[in-house]
Amino acid sequence: MKAKANKGACAHCGKEYTKSGMAKHLEQCLIDKLQTTQGKTGPCFHLQVADRFSSAYWLHLQADANTTLKSLDAFLRKIWLECCGHMSVFHIGPHQLGMGRKLASILEPGMELDYEYDMGDTTALRITVMGEYPGVLTPKKPVTVLARNLPPAVLCDACGKKPAVMICPECNYEGEGWLCKGCAKKHECGDEDYFLPVVNSPRAGVCGYTG
Repeated sequence: MKAKANKGACAHCGKEYTKSGMAKHLEQCLIDKLQTTQGKTGPCFHLQVADRFSSAYWLHLQADANTTLKSLDAFLRKIWLECCGHMSVFHIGPHQLGMGRKLASILEPGMELDYEYDMGDTTALRITVMGEYPGVLTPKKPVTVLARNLPPAVLCDACGKKPAVMICPECNYEGEGWLCKGCAKKHECGDEDYFLPVVNSPRAGVCGYTG
């Protein structure tokens, strides 16, 4: 799979930036939003979440400092990962973190922690704490998207001309098997019912993930 680093759109103003450019943009955009939005405010973390092995997939998130790692886990599963109810874990170095712990008891600006979903076909993420700030709180949504990468354009591995729309799970283990509609019909591993869709997630093509 040849997905490359891609821009994303700010959820507040719609402007597009790269992952690092978005981090700088949000420093001011979050302040501007706070000044123009009414509602209860409280301590929040600005988190950058990225696939550890691909620059194509990334998120910038606002997380209520008083929510738990379990809530962050549930959010990551819903937006990027959940396929078969696999196990997941947060850890800092070799130290595993309990899912019931509040973010405020663990995180501080500049810190990095790792997250893994599925201990077999693992999707590994790196979470960086970009900052802490007073954010507008939404009790039913303790974690919200500040920005997300736009879907990366990936050309078909077979013809190299048309956009890939389907993935052969077997070939994907070798870093190939991203296919356009026409090449998928001729692919030797099976019929189209066997393939997985191309989705905007680092879990694309893995296990039974369909987005």
